[in-house]
Amino acid sequence: MQADEVAPEESEGRAIHSILTDKLYDQLEAQAVGQKVAGLALWEASLADDEDRPPAAGERTVFDLDVYLENALAFELYGVLCYADLEGEPLQGLDRIGTIVEELTGKGVWLDDIAATDEDELVLILSQNHEPKLYLCVGGWVLNEWDNLPNDG
Repeated sequence: MQADEVAPEESEGRAIHSILTDKLYDQLEAQAVGQKVAGLALWEASLADDEDRPPAAGERTVFDLDVYLENALAFELYGVLCYADLEGEPLQGLDRIGTIVEELTGKGVWLDDIAATDEDELVLILSQNHEPKLYLCVGGWVLNEWDNLPNDG
């Protein structure tokens, strides 16, 4: 992992982290790992999109996603690649990812573990009964607290 001196980018006054430092790893492990996911919100567009030529919904492989944990922590995830397994290709299609997100939320899923890629990007591992169901490779993230889930108003 990179040195703790790597400064996060700033966006609207909030730090967008793109590198998983040792300090951030320890923080996420203490605050988020093992928490049940209370909700997932998938965005139709991504900050990673080329504004002039965004991908068609069926061809989209990069997503923005919000993950709400039961302990009132929320991840705002940007530029996410979703994998069903570590050996496969990133999942494709807005409808497909939407169906997976809805199914996982309905059946119950936990943030079972975190990891880092070779490039020190954050990977969130969502599991059911400690069996990984979805790997989220994250380009950037913000950690916040939440009061209401998007569906709750």
